Amino acid sequence: MLNKFPESIDLKKIPLFSYFSDEELNEIRKGLKLETLKRGDAIFSSGDSADRMFIVYEGFMKISMYLSDGREQILYIYKKDDFVGGFNILYQDKYVYNAAATTNAKIIVINKYDFENIMLKNKDFVLKVLEEAYYRIRKSEELIDRLSVINADMKVAKALINLIKISGSIKDGVITVDLKINREEMGSFTGLTRETISRKLSQFQDEGIITLERNKIIINDIRKLSDKTI
Repeated sequence: MLNKFPESIDLKKIPLFSYFSDEELNEIRKGLKLETLKRGDAIFSSGDSADRMFIVYEGFMKISMYLSDGREQILYIYKKDDFVGGFNILYQDKYVYNAAATTNAKIIVINKYDFENIMLKNKDFVLKVLEEAYYRIRKSEELIDRLSVINADMKVAKALINLIKISGSIKDGVITVDLKINREEMGSFTGLTRETISRKLSQFQDEGIITLERNKIIINDIRKLSDKTI
């Protein structure tokens, strides 16, 4: 559901907007919308015209595509302050992938007019969009590496290391991953079936590497987990 943008949101606290003056932000704010989503709600689909840019304000979203056999392949998981769509607008492109919320989420929506007529005039903003495009190329290399390995242990270990970066936290030396995707989506993230994911996670727990809790994974031995990625 698209809603009028709340005045209570301080745009200066959102990294992507930090490059703009108060006057520019006042103009940008007029065109912003806040999309409130439930888990599983679509944000855009492959083939849609890229006429908006999206910033995660709360929650998580996944970027995915469907393979020739109909299986979903999750490419990326985005968290708060991550954004998507800017590079597509620059190239007058269409989306070649799908985006959906993996949790209840709030997404800031920037329209094409403001992106082209206000935001592109700020060189620091443009550099940030290009920097993110480069970063995602590097992440694509990680994605290829994650999916190309045959060994299921390596696939799961690489996925867990990736999830630590996305939704991990450290307290008193203990690493906890708050799961923002379910087992089926973990399978889509790794290129494995749900059954294989469940079996391998149980194996890792038996080996003392992790502890499985409801919607969480405790990393007991990061060194052993890292060793499985080699």
